[in-house]
Amino acid sequence: MMRRPGMRERRPASSGEMVACSSMISTVKPGSFFMQPAYEVRTALLKGQKSRRKRANRPIARPRARGPYNLEGMVTSYTAEDIRGLVDAGIALTSELSLDGILLKLVDVARTQAGARYAAISVLGDNGEISQFVTSGISDEERAKIGHIPYGKGLLGVLLHEGASLRLADLAKDPRSGGFPPNHPPMKSLLGVPVVSRGRIIGNLYLTDKQQAEAFDERDEETVRLLGTQAAAAIETSRLREQLESLARLQERERIAMDLHDGVIQTVYAVALHLEDAADIVARSPQEVGAVLDQSIENLHQVIKDIRSYIFDLRAQVSEVSDLPGAIRELAESLRVNTLMDVHVSVDERAAGLLEQDQALALFHIAQEALNNVGKHSHATTVSITFEGSSAQGVALAVEDNGAGFDTSNRAGREGHGLRNIKDRARAMGAKLTIDSKPGIGTRIIVQLPAARVKGLAG
Repeated sequence: MMRRPGMRERRPASSGEMVACSSMISTVKPGSFFMQPAYEVRTALLKGQKSRRKRANRPIARPRARGPYNLEGMVTSYTAEDIRGLVDAGIALTSELSLDGILLKLVDVARTQAGARYAAISVLGDNGEISQFVTSGISDEERAKIGHIPYGKGLLGVLLHEGASLRLADLAKDPRSGGFPPNHPPMKSLLGVPVVSRGRIIGNLYLTDKQQAEAFDERDEETVRLLGTQAAAAIETSRLREQLESLARLQERERIAMDLHDGVIQTVYAVALHLEDAADIVARSPQEVGAVLDQSIENLHQVIKDIRSYIFDLRAQVSEVSDLPGAIRELAESLRVNTLMDVHVSVDERAAGLLEQDQALALFHIAQEALNNVGKHSHATTVSITFEGSSAQGVALAVEDNGAGFDTSNRAGREGHGLRNIKDRARAMGAKLTIDSKPGIGTRIIVQLPAARVKGLAG
């Protein structure tokens, strides 16, 4: 097949590369707003692969567009390099945590895939104005010289407000163009697509200065629109995460306020009343003041203990555990510092190294909940944490204290949040949970994971 001057040779993707791209797309969770485009891409990949086998010795012609993406036509003309770029973009959605990092990866991929000199993506805030602007192809120094991010006027306003894609060979000739600010690099050809989520424009993705060609073509537009769909998924996911975190912070504030009102504030108020009473009786019955002051001092010690307990409960949540023994020791040290208890730790390093990441994380959270309960409710002076493993018994985590204890046969309807969490986590990982406690004796919690569920111990 004849190629235009400067046109790179396109090699069809191999079967392995097609499978890699298909597997990447299949990781999208069912039911998400990104699922339908991903399903269409995967279907088109498989159809395109079969189609190429049948016409391996015939030249490939570009099919007509069939809808907004023409996915089957796109995939059959993709090179291995194209597919690797799209796979990279998909991986970015799961490997990056920050929205800026995801968007930067997407604009880099879009610029490479379409052969552009520059690329950028803008994200609209709640007020309808551009709140984020991520670029590719322009250095930080050039960005600083340009100054303020775009205001969304001119041709960018067309993308943001009219929702229409733009492909221009010379953007300066379009009457809607507003020109460039000082120190802005010259740009000629333009390809821009709106970023749309559930029928609402939330940003735009655009590229300028097509390399080795006068203008961007239909295939470039289809590719960029697909990447725009990925961008929309990333933006909406980031916003949902922020909303959930905000809700969690609000719920935590309400819980702390309630705990402080029911506990610390009431105790401090009682101390104030006792001291006022002591001031009234000091002249007529000085011998009674000592008892009042002793009670006030005892109440203040309880306030200090309660505040330490709240501090211990406000530790950061952990999403992965690379060193379970070290993490358990840190929990133990935090308990010792905040409660002044005598804490003993014994951890089998070898057994801990045999656990899968999800198993280690679950056991860490169980230890965290158990020690939190000890610190808040047990009134113990001593606590021990042990973790051990054997081929016969599997691995076991035990937390034992010498505190107040409770009647395990009489807790219907009064089970605390922490204990429920421990039971749920043990059940989810297939572990056996034993809770042994008696009033005045203390409490022992044992979580045992059978050897069959531990790879290094399974026979």
